[in-house]
Amino acid sequence: MSFNFQIKENTVWAAIDGEVDMQVAGLWRDALERQLNATLARNLVFDFSKVRFIDSSGLGVVLGRYKRVASRGGHVRIIGASPQVYKILQLSGFGNLMEIEQPGAAAAVQAGGRL
Repeated sequence: MSFNFQIKENTVWAAIDGEVDMQVAGLWRDALERQLNATLARNLVFDFSKVRFIDSSGLGVVLGRYKRVASRGGHVRIIGASPQVYKILQLSGFGNLMEIEQPGAAAAVQAGGRL
């Protein structure tokens, strides 16, 4: 499990690798909070391209950061989710709160396909 953060313009890009479960959720939440506290960025993009699994504790981290960013008037987006992780996010109602890129969308765009 590893975290990677980048600040681009008004957005924190947060990538995580591995399984987002109870064992890593607290560490990930703390790292995200440090990034959000260190910047005035209003938006947050989660890059889930290397996430193999997410459980309720990981979903809680995403939801908590969504509430924080939304209270600033910002937006949250999730990109790169596998079909399995995408399904969990949709079944949990996250698609009603934030934009979630459909699996394969980036590959289709890069290949010249239409969405």
